Amino acid sequence: MPGLSAKTGIIKPMTITLTGENDFAISKAEQQLILSFVQKHGRHGLEKVDGETFDHREFSGLLQGVSLFAPAKLVIIKDLAKNKAAWEALPEWLDVVPEETTLVIIEPAPDKRTKTYKQLKSKSDFKEFNFVEGSSLIAWSQDFAKNIGGDLGRLEAQNLINRAGLDQWRLSSEIEKLVNYNPKIDLKNIELLVEPSADGNAFELLDAAMSSNKIKVQSMINQLKTEEDPYRFFGLLASQVHALAVVSISGGKSADLIAKEAGLHPFVVRKSQSLALKLGADKIKNVAAQVAQCDRRLKSTGADPWDLLSLTLQKIAA
Repeated sequence: MPGLSAKTGIIKPMTITLTGENDFAISKAEQQLILSFVQKHGRHGLEKVDGETFDHREFSGLLQGVSLFAPAKLVIIKDLAKNKAAWEALPEWLDVVPEETTLVIIEPAPDKRTKTYKQLKSKSDFKEFNFVEGSSLIAWSQDFAKNIGGDLGRLEAQNLINRAGLDQWRLSSEIEKLVNYNPKIDLKNIELLVEPSADGNAFELLDAAMSSNKIKVQSMINQLKTEEDPYRFFGLLASQVHALAVVSISGGKSADLIAKEAGLHPFVVRKSQSLALKLGADKIKNVAAQVAQCDRRLKSTGADPWDLLSLTLQKIAA
């Protein structure tokens, strides 16, 4: 654990900051810090604090407070940035955290303009966790499966991500379920056990339509009628077509550059690139026109929205 002296077992002066949009990775990092501390010192010195309701005048007692039963402390404060007075008071304590105490500040999205953020970045062990994507997410999924006794190939991992989405919380849950069913994870069991995310359904449906698979299009529509709001689902479908159109006119730009310029997720861009290459610009232009026409009809007629969606996708399939 960061901050532990190998010779004495006493925690060295340390403030650790866990921040970023990836709450799964932050949670795992927090769990690891707690596990390491408890294994070394027991639970007496562990203290968790709700930063939003914390009185900044109690910093001294919170950080000092060691005893015979707790010669070392691990203090974890979450959401302190929601408490203006406490957030502004924090910097004066960063230089005086006692040697026996490790202070952990967990802030997913702090205001980077504040003095406190800048002080944490310069005076703490600052760890920023962003979303894992692309090949890194595939590798993470394979490692996660391996660590719990499973075997997940690269193709299977990609298929799982396409189906379940990018959320590591959901992916970890789905991988655990698959491993419990059969440690050797294959495409058949992924399809059997993993319900597609709404985004995954939209992409799969669009892919089926563009591949002229009318039977699959109608089968998916019939199933989605019982699960999804048609207007919300049309929005997801339109977003997929928008991503395709952006990729189609982007020339030879990299996925990361397209994503940055268009405000799209790089994973969405990479999925769209393979489909756009298969279809060609003319067909994508026609698809975009069909989806735009469906949008107008959804807004201006009283027709059943699922019927309009079905008609549009069958036209694309034709």
